[in-house]
Amino acid sequence: MNNSTLATPPTERAAGFARVSRPLVNPEEPSQLKRELLQAEPRLAKARATVAGTEVDIKVLNARMKALTK
Repeated sequence: MNNSTLATPPTERAAGFARVSRPLVNPEEPSQLKRELLQAEPRLAKARATVAGTEVDIKVLNARMKALTK
């Protein structure tokens, strides 16, 4: 599955890493980044909804299991 995650070097993933700003190479880059962000937001919302639904399923199954083991 391609989730548009960019490869980030381990040194940048470390907590507290200060990213050095770089000059824009492509004048279209801000527009492209905004478009990508707008496309990523619905994917994030869908993933959050899936997680919430799964949490509910787990709670229901746990309750059923406890009821059966009594």
